[in-house]
Amino acid sequence: MTENTTSDDAADVSTADTCTNDSRMNDDTEPSSDVLADPEPLADREDIDVHDNAPIDGASTDRVPVDTDTRSSTGTDDTLAIDAPDNSLRDESITIRITGAAPNEPVEFDTSMEDPRGVEWQSSAIFTADANGVVDLGTRAPESGSYEGTEPMGWLWSMTATEDASVTGLRNAERSTVELTATTTEQRAERTITRRLSAPGVDRRPVESDRLVGTLFEPTGAGPHPGVIALHGSGGDPAEDVAGLLASRGYAALALRYFGDAEPIPDELARVPLSYFETATTWLQSQEIVSDERIGVFGMSRGGELALLLGSRLDRIGAVVSYVGSGVAYNTPHGPSAWAEDGDPVSHVSATDTHERPEDVGTTPLLTRALETADGATIREATIPVEETDGPILLVSGGNDPVWPSRDLSQIAVERLRARDFAYEFDHLTYDDAGHYITPPYLPKTDPIFGGTPAAMARADEDAWPTALEYLSKGLESNEKGIDD
Repeated sequence: MTENTTSDDAADVSTADTCTNDSRMNDDTEPSSDVLADPEPLADREDIDVHDNAPIDGASTDRVPVDTDTRSSTGTDDTLAIDAPDNSLRDESITIRITGAAPNEPVEFDTSMEDPRGVEWQSSAIFTADANGVVDLGTRAPESGSYEGTEPMGWLWSMTATEDASVTGLRNAERSTVELTATTTEQRAERTITRRLSAPGVDRRPVESDRLVGTLFEPTGAGPHPGVIALHGSGGDPAEDVAGLLASRGYAALALRYFGDAEPIPDELARVPLSYFETATTWLQSQEIVSDERIGVFGMSRGGELALLLGSRLDRIGAVVSYVGSGVAYNTPHGPSAWAEDGDPVSHVSATDTHERPEDVGTTPLLTRALETADGATIREATIPVEETDGPILLVSGGNDPVWPSRDLSQIAVERLRARDFAYEFDHLTYDDAGHYITPPYLPKTDPIFGGTPAAMARADEDAWPTALEYLSKGLESNEKGIDD
């Protein structure tokens, strides 16, 4: 187990302490390149027309010639232009270059995109061109603007909404059209790029079952592919962003809903039967394209808590990723247990969704006092037996999480794994200045309700995501023999 802590002041991850507890794997285990390797950048794919604006569902994989010169807005060497890939996956860092400015000339760079609810998100920064009249956002810091420092994707994660809106509205957008504008004293250049949730050829289809609610994202190739269940949090929006990105890397990923307004799931997060998730694993593995070996679970927030619960209870689970989750089961804000097993509530710590003391507002995460005041017996019974998991476990948390103390709650799981000599690899990546909204990159990170600083959140996203892919690959590597190259 490597427990890593990062702060906003350092881009590199420093190791807090190291402890290896792995009888079935070792640090030399290399994940399969079929699943872990980043997909080829969409702008460089020869099988996709970068000018095609058709929906990606059922996208053709017929090879289409691409004129790579069209990646830049038109212009000669002395005409202002923006060079950027037409298409890219949402978790892909891209290079944007502005050319044709005068040497050392100020250049304003503005971006905007609209979320599915019609809300516009914007960022702006002013750069100084180099001696060749070039601004490379990957190597050059802005003089002023929405973000500071050299941040290749700062233009995106520093976006703010033009009206009151949550960034969660952007998570499941299948495609986002981004307008880029560069302006100097005498010139203006415009460029439109597209960010996609999943790669060309990934198919999505609703679950056709009267016992489940969700969407299956199917990767290209005949398979069988390793399966992963993506679990949402208490907001209830399905984790289609996680599922789509995982499908782009060779996983058959099920974005499963477990409460909401559809049958047969509960209307709210209360007494959700764990048997529902056993049904989901059985259904997923029954699909022709899915390997019948073990599957992974990837959960966020309450879904992260749930992922740890399922890993400890279901034999089919072979890898667990818990983002800002909890090693202790909680109730729901209005009282009932969130989870039920065989009709009985799962043992839990009780808390409310309001601060118990006025002095805690703005200084202490919700649910902290409930953990501090619960008696030892209650905490012991509510602590998830994560050591029962038959595969590697990754926990990711923020040190400035106002929703619940995800660092402490994740560390409870780590201490339990360490104390019981867990047989598999485990890891806790925790980030000092990150809040609750740690997700796959790249999204705007400026919503203050989730805590943390935008820069720290963006760095947590960038750092944790490759490790999450690695852990899934390690836990499910025996499933990968059917993945096409």
